[in-house]
Order: sequence, then C-alpha cells, then structure tokens
Amino acid sequence: MSIFQLSSLVANLSDCKQKLFQRIYDLDILPGRLKLVNGVREWTAKRFGSVEEVEKQKIVRITNLITGEGALFNHLRGKRPVDAHQDRDLDALVDSYRQGCPFCSPLKRTPADAFGRIEGVYCTTAANVAKYDGFHSLVIPREHHPLKFNQTMVEDYFRVAARWFIEASRYAAKEGDRGVYYPFLMWNCLWPAGSSVVHGHLQLTLTRGRHYPKIDWLRRCSLSYQREYGSNYFKDLYDVHSCLGLGWSRDAARYMTILTPIKEKETWIIIPGHAGPELLVSAGRSVFGVLDSLKEKAALNSFNVVLYLPPLNKGVQGWSDFPLIARVVDRGSVFSRTADVGAMELYATSVISSDPFAVAQLLRPQ
Repeated sequence: MSIFQLSSLVANLSDCKQKLFQRIYDLDILPGRLKLVNGVREWTAKRFGSVEEVEKQKIVRITNLITGEGALFNHLRGKRPVDAHQDRDLDALVDSYRQGCPFCSPLKRTPADAFGRIEGVYCTTAANVAKYDGFHSLVIPREHHPLKFNQTMVEDYFRVAARWFIEASRYAAKEGDRGVYYPFLMWNCLWPAGSSVVHGHLQLTLTRGRHYPKIDWLRRCSLSYQREYGSNYFKDLYDVHSCLGLGWSRDAARYMTILTPIKEKETWIIIPGHAGPELLVSAGRSVFGVLDSLKEKAALNSFNVVLYLPPLNKGVQGWSDFPLIARVVDRGSVFSRTADVGAMELYATSVISSDPFAVAQLLRPQ
C-alpha cells in the first residue's frame, strides 16, 4: 500500500472505522499540473523516471481535525536534485571531533547540577551551560560516536533521565518550591537535527507551572475530544492507524507511522502509565528499536527524539489520561547541503517525501 492509495483503503474499511477516520482526519487528493518545455523533458525523464508523472502529479493533503496538524505528500519531492558534501566517511568525520571534546571527559570539563550528577553504567549527567529553562541538563554517553549505541545503552540513558527528573524535583522542593513540574526529554543527533556537539547527548528539562505549549495543546485537544465523543483520543488515533496497517503493538507500547508527520519517517510510540523509571526504560527500549531499524534499513544518520511526559506530581487535573508519547523523526543525511525545514514547515504545514506505509513496512514486525 501507499499514501497515494489511502482514499481507496479508507473506502474499504468498515462503516465504523470509516467514521472514526473521518472524525479525526480530512483527506484531499489534489492534482498538480504543469507543461514541460522541450529543453527539460529529457532531464526530467532521467531525474524523475516519467515525464507524464511529472506533468500530472498527485498530491495528498491530510489534516488532523482534532489537533490542526497536517501534511502534504508528493513522492516526487524525494527525487529532487540535492547538493551534497563530497565527504561521505561519517565515522572519520565524527572521529575528527574526538580531540578536545569536552563530553569525552564530562567529570572534568562539564558543570554539574546544583544537586550533583546522576551516574549510569553508560552515561552521566551534566548541567547545560546555556540553559533555556530553570532545570536544563544533559545525559552524556561515554561513547563519543552519536550513532553507536545498543538497547542496553539506550535503556540506561532513559533510566538516568528518570532519576534526574526525580532528583531535580526533590531539589526544587528542598529549596521551597512546591509547584508542579513537567519533565521533557529530547535527543538531537548531529547537525541536521540541531545538535551543536558531535558527541552524542540527550537533553532534559523540568519546567514549572505548565507544560510547554505544544505538549499542553495536545493534552487540551485530547480532553476536548473526550468531552465531544466520549472516547480516548490516543486510543482512537492508534485504532485508525492500526486498521490502515500503520499501527502495531509490542508489549505495552503502541507504534504508529503517523499520517501527519512533522518531518520524514515520523513514528509515534505511546505507552500508558506514570512517568517513573520503569516506564522510561520501556520507552528507551522502544525508541532504540525504531532507531536501530531505521539505521539498518533506511541509512538513518541524523534524528530527533522527544518524549512527551505527564507531570511528575500525580493527580494533576487534566493529565490523568495523558500517556508517555515518544516521537522519532529522520532529519536526513548529514552530508546534505539542503535543510529539510523551510518556510512551509515553520509557518504553514509539513511537506513530506517519505511514505508512512513504506516506513511502517520497514518498522513493523514481520
């Protein structure tokens, strides 16, 4: 199947599943017409494979009616000519940054949090020098290469993150701050993903009073959905993707190659429960599985991972049904000179070249 066959796939669903899809998504198929002049027809045929396909393009527009997120799909976008650096030896490039790397000697060359460091088997924490929130720190792996990690290592990173969230909140309480704190984890790998340091690292924040706007907006949307339809938004979202072949489960985790990805190959992992150490370890295991498959099957070398987490304080109104949500996205080749985010993504909607059905085929257990 393909995203370009989605309308027929939806038409073949049962009535109740069709209604569920239409409750959450609006689907539109748009024609893209142009006329090639003789001077570019030969180049077009070589580059895109078919002149007719270029002159009569098919664009799929999907909008999430609950959250307002959307995406435009045109597989020709992935065939555009892209200027790239000639250097293709990523390992040698990463190794060239070892000398003088402060993250290779974190105990000597990075600051500690006011409450100290959290040590794991494969990593340690460090305070972020230029914070963008009151509590903002790093999980620094002992391994320099940002793409060399296994399941045990990633589980350890996430376990240390859970311990850091707890220690940071305890420190705040000791300092007399009894407010509600909201944890957030992100993992930016290499330059296309926004990382300024080659050495692999995860970032942790604990924000006070209210969660970050995009996370809180998702929560508000899910509550509005619950009030209007009497059903859990995240369960229904998964059910829509599952019946289309875009969702699958493993243990307590539910995976989706989302229909409105923010960028290429975006995959969601939803795990219900309170954001304690064991839940984060489970999330680390699931995130590793996605990253490992994309590295092996799709040449992944730059990515973003985020964890949307409910507040540490139990019983906070409006958060009882909000699960742990991990979002994983491919940020393209390290050697590409073209950014994958432009004005459309910043100010309008996502423009996507990867097909969620193809991504699901890569990731879904056979």
